[in-house]
Amino acid sequence: MPYLRLLRPHHWVKNLFVLLPVPFAFKASGPFDTTSLWLGIFAFSLLNSGIYAFNDVVDKERDRHHPVKKSRPVASGEVHPRSALLISLLLVVVALLLLATDAVLPGAFSIGCCYLGLNLLYSWWGRSVPVLDVIFLASFFFLRLLLGCVLVAAEPSASLLAGGTSIALLLALGKRRSEMQLMIGEKHRSSLGWYSERGMLWMIRVQAIISAALYTYYCAGSELFLVGRWWWSLPPVYLGLLLYQYRILVQDDPRSPVEMLLRSHSLQFLIVLWAVGVVFGMELI
Repeated sequence: MPYLRLLRPHHWVKNLFVLLPVPFAFKASGPFDTTSLWLGIFAFSLLNSGIYAFNDVVDKERDRHHPVKKSRPVASGEVHPRSALLISLLLVVVALLLLATDAVLPGAFSIGCCYLGLNLLYSWWGRSVPVLDVIFLASFFFLRLLLGCVLVAAEPSASLLAGGTSIALLLALGKRRSEMQLMIGEKHRSSLGWYSERGMLWMIRVQAIISAALYTYYCAGSELFLVGRWWWSLPPVYLGLLLYQYRILVQDDPRSPVEMLLRSHSLQFLIVLWAVGVVFGMELI
């Protein structure tokens, strides 16, 4: 189904970032409007798909030189560019209208517009600029985190934003590393010529350490966890970061972080284990 593949629904897994503030907001403020949360996530997922369809049209020539992306619907000729652009426009309009409704808490529409604007800037310019391309990718995850805070009416703490930004940068570096492993070259992504294998290795290692340190600091100083239980969610985080590094730095796994998560039962299990650790560490049930 080329039109379904155009929407890339499997990439909606990135919106798990929207759910990160949920347990902390519930513990701090009590029950929240679940309608706003789920409608906001659905609308943001539609916005993601609209941007993906647009990018497929913009990137169709470059994608034809990519070993994996050449099979995308527009690049392979299964979907006409005009059809993809029409679908993209429709999805973006519907998504922004949903984010602007009274059923979704204020602020979500602004984040949606910001996300759309940054993606357009990234598609036309940012992806070709070394370092800045990684910052753009990380900002997309950061905006998901902010959206989660808005949808549950939670004030984002400095520790949460710092930790979320660190994880976002790690995922962005992982995406660039996967492209380097595929050896697609500068013809597909001109910024790749700037990165070296050794430099990327150290950036990922350092970013993983920073992420672990920030999350440990947050848990140790948070009043949301019960006394003696603040560390319960730490082991899955440490193991997940180690496994992620092992996959991309030792096994040279060429898959993107999204594909890796979707196909790795170990990573999925660690995420569930982390959620269990947070829930029982805060005694939410």
